[in-house]
Amino acid sequence: MKLFPNVISILFLTTLYCGSGKLSGQEGFRGAAIVGSTFAQIDGDRLVGYRKAGFTGGLKLSAAIKGKIRGNLELLYSQRGSGERLFSGSGAVTTLGYFELPIYVSITDWYVESDDFSRLEGYAGLSLGTLFQSTTTEDVTDYRGEDLEMTDVSWLLGAKYNFTRHIGVSARFTRSFTRLLEDPMLFNEGLVGYFWSVRAEYTF
Repeated sequence: MKLFPNVISILFLTTLYCGSGKLSGQEGFRGAAIVGSTFAQIDGDRLVGYRKAGFTGGLKLSAAIKGKIRGNLELLYSQRGSGERLFSGSGAVTTLGYFELPIYVSITDWYVESDDFSRLEGYAGLSLGTLFQSTTTEDVTDYRGEDLEMTDVSWLLGAKYNFTRHIGVSARFTRSFTRLLEDPMLFNEGLVGYFWSVRAEYTF
């Protein structure tokens, strides 16, 4: 998809500009770097539970809209899938690699005026993803990688706590609207992915 290289360039350059201090303050733009872990599963295969641990990371751009409301755009790499055992290389494992573009609105609270940041943040929104890598160590269901849907549309809910103006942690739940695979013989008539992510965020 040509969309993602263009978004990478725009978001990266804007984040650097935010970090230069020219766009700052509660009413301005803020950029952030994100790194964390995902815990995923897929409805419809033969594996149960959030036992697929993976990596997530990327960049974030946030802008004040009105009062406590902010708009947010991220560009992420995220690993999803399903696994038989958490934090183990053995057993059945499906690993899916996505480039992800979450767009969401957040509401902030507990404003610290002296350092110009809010400690608490809750948010909801949508995410557009594209699948670029898929591997399966064992047959966990009757499908092949080329049968999987490349485009993913998801909804997300999350919360964030900021320790300082620059350092915060967040937790997010993401579930797909679209099926990874259409199959009326499977539970939910196909494969549906969802995952938790726990992230550390550094705001410039």
